[in-house]
Amino acid sequence: MHITLIIIVTYIACCLRVGAAPWKFFQLNARYFSKEEGIFSKLSIDTLIPDHWRLHQSPDDPLLAPEKYPVFLKPEWGQNAHGIQRADNFEQLQAIRADLKSRDGDQRYILQEGAPGKREFEIFSIDVSKADGAHDVVTVTEAVNKTEAYPINSKYNNNTRYVDISSQFESEELKQLSEYLDQVGQFAISRMSVRADSIEALLAGEFHVIEVNLFLPMPINLLDSSYSWTLRLKFIKRSMMSLALATKAIKPVDRPPAIFTRMMLYGRKTSAPIRSINKLAARRTLL
Repeated sequence: MHITLIIIVTYIACCLRVGAAPWKFFQLNARYFSKEEGIFSKLSIDTLIPDHWRLHQSPDDPLLAPEKYPVFLKPEWGQNAHGIQRADNFEQLQAIRADLKSRDGDQRYILQEGAPGKREFEIFSIDVSKADGAHDVVTVTEAVNKTEAYPINSKYNNNTRYVDISSQFESEELKQLSEYLDQVGQFAISRMSVRADSIEALLAGEFHVIEVNLFLPMPINLLDSSYSWTLRLKFIKRSMMSLALATKAIKPVDRPPAIFTRMMLYGRKTSAPIRSINKLAARRTLL
């Protein structure tokens, strides 16, 4: 919690320094916000991912019977892997469905196939301007979990530790990863989770995207236990200055969406069927 607070205070200070309005942070990725659904929809973002990186996923339905396992049930909206559950066979999947229906019947869930690849990487990026052809901040952090075969990695998983491996990449290699991000979307700030067999495979574009976080993407390299507080503070200062500049560069619009308010209210009332979700279901299934 103290890291998050330091990040927020540093960001506000940097915004004041460069003359940016810190409350505009929530407009940084506004073009990807689903006004109809009131969230950064995982299914909508999924449509941005090129086919060769995309995992099969669809709105869950009791009649869906995946051909292979494991599969993951994920809330349509959530952070830090909250609410994600794994099923290793059809019996487990049906039990999870029954449990979710009994205690969380209004929540929409997505069924996603397990990602191939031996290693999981988190690519964090801040991009002030698309005009210069380079991202201002890029880090690569590996989620190391040697206990579970198909882990649900998060800061709440005691079997997972995060290791910043950015120093293992040359500047041109980090630029290559930035270009991969740009093939998904023109994000001002993002964290993309992928699985690949190796660093070499990652650089070659041989990976699958697990998720793209756009709302409050934590620079997860700060969870590396080998980081000293000096290194953490240095990174926070540099990255938050870039984020403040990205905020300042936001082009004004007449009626910006109320992203923060709608995200906070999401899930607090019964959700009506969403037409766009049904359209996506018709286009992509796990059957």
